Amino acid sequence: MKFNPAKSYPHPVLRPNSSDYPRAEFQVELDLKRIEDTTYLRFAADFALSDPDLLNLVHSGKAEYALLIRCSKTHFRSITRGAKPELAGEILDGLLYGQTEFQPFLICMRGLSDFHAEGWHPDFTGMGFNIPVGAVLAQDEPKEYWVDTVEESKIGSIFELGSNKNLDGGTWRVRLDDHRVILEMSKDDHDRFLEARDRADGTPEAAYIMNSIYLPALVWVLEQADRDKDGEYDDFRWRRALAKRLEDLGCKDLGSGSANRLEDAQKLLEEPFRHLPLMTDGGKS
Repeated sequence: MKFNPAKSYPHPVLRPNSSDYPRAEFQVELDLKRIEDTTYLRFAADFALSDPDLLNLVHSGKAEYALLIRCSKTHFRSITRGAKPELAGEILDGLLYGQTEFQPFLICMRGLSDFHAEGWHPDFTGMGFNIPVGAVLAQDEPKEYWVDTVEESKIGSIFELGSNKNLDGGTWRVRLDDHRVILEMSKDDHDRFLEARDRADGTPEAAYIMNSIYLPALVWVLEQADRDKDGEYDDFRWRRALAKRLEDLGCKDLGSGSANRLEDAQKLLEEPFRHLPLMTDGGKS
């Protein structure tokens, strides 16, 4: 029952961009609350339905409000329904991850014979429809949310390494058109960098990698996010993570024109320059 504005139903359905019910509305306000560091989710849906004949179906038990929740990454699917226009529930930790879709419906709960609504388009004048149990009577556009713990993750988790055959050795670039910030290198550099990073993990030498790639990349990303006046990056997870960490550290919000992003980047990465081997007591001769 995925929303498709061009879908053809065998009977009139109240939905956005359809002329079946020209004077009526079916809309849903959704409120989500996630417990920090988990994917445990509480949801509350507030349905608004204005067509009198459809409302009568609800009041007589012949129709119910329904919220279908689907997460393709975890293969999760559930439906919550009821006769009251407020639906609420919870989804336990671990059942959702990534893009999750909330689809609101009004569903037929008893078979309807020769059903007619006064609010239909004049083209349906004098017509009646037999509508089976489970059929859609009204539908609002689905709401999509990312359910994850990106706001609580370390800032390094926003980066992902990628290879690009068109890049020369010794050069790298940053891409912002995905949910992670992609650091692209040539294939050989990519392989060597991964090997060096794994070898340095947990050692003082890891600070060299942090300062040589991640620090300048983060400064550039912050500055690009500040310049984004059209909201091009608003839906990406890396932006959400940056916005939350800047807030936690008391730094200026993304979009601020006077922020010192070099200083902020060092705070976000926990002052990596301080941890260079030659800057520690162990590096003294």
